Amino acid sequence: MTREGKLVLPNLDGVCFVPVPVAEPTATLPDVPETEMSVIDVLKGNVTIRLAADTSAVRIAEIAAAL
Repeated sequence: MTREGKLVLPNLDGVCFVPVPVAEPTATLPDVPETEMSVIDVLKGNVTIRLAADTSAVRIAEIAAAL
């Protein structure tokens, strides 16, 4: 949009930034048994591809793109 001259930015005169405090998370995730984390299922229609849980994200993305 900027290249075409269609992007309009607001007037930022007088704008200042302030730090925002972030609280520590209070909730904890439940422990998941190792057996539930041992595989990753990639589903597409009626095709299921079961991968080891330690499969790299790059490989999972390659498989998903191939589907």
